[in-house]
Parts: sequence; C-alpha cells; structure tokens
Amino acid sequence: MPGEAHPAFGVGGLVVGGGILGFVQKASKGSLIGGSVLGAGFLGAGLLINKGEGFYGHSLASGCALSLMGVFGSKFIKSRAIFPAGLYTILGMASFAYHGKKAIEWKE
Repeated sequence: MPGEAHPAFGVGGLVVGGGILGFVQKASKGSLIGGSVLGAGFLGAGLLINKGEGFYGHSLASGCALSLMGVFGSKFIKSRAIFPAGLYTILGMASFAYHGKKAIEWKE
C-alpha cells in the first residue's frame, strides 16, 4: 500500500540523526553506532515494505522499535530526562504499535 513505509523511513531518519547529534554534542561513539544500526534497521524495513514484503518489513521495524523502547525506556526510568530518553521511548512505542498492527494485517 502506498505510504506504509513512510513511518519506518521517518523513524529511521530520526534515530540516525539522534545518533549523530549524540556524537557531536557528547562525543558518544555508542550513540553514533547505536543510532546508525537501529536507523539502518528502520530504513531497511522501509525498503522491504516498498518492495511489497510488508510482513517482513513491518516485523523488522517492530523489532527495531522494541529495541528502541528497551534502550531508551530504561534510560528514561533512571534519568527522567525528556530528551532524548523520553522522546525516543515514546517514538519506539508509537512505532511498535503501528508496525506491529501492520505486520499482523500482512500476515492474515
């Protein structure tokens, strides 16, 4: 379906951008590597969705979203910082809800 991949591309771009921002501001190699890997996962999921492999693309995006929630959810619980931990936790939750629903729809 047209437009189904847009959320995966959007979240992927935000995650890559956040990783670069973390590296520039705090010289965090972990942010750069983690943002690049998770962002690439979301972007790859978007490509799969665009190729018609909706189930696999949405499943990959769901897995990436779970990773995003796990990493930043634990950081948010410890720090209570809205940025970046709270923002990325909410982004992961929303992405998981959307892509999980779409993966189930493609499976049926």
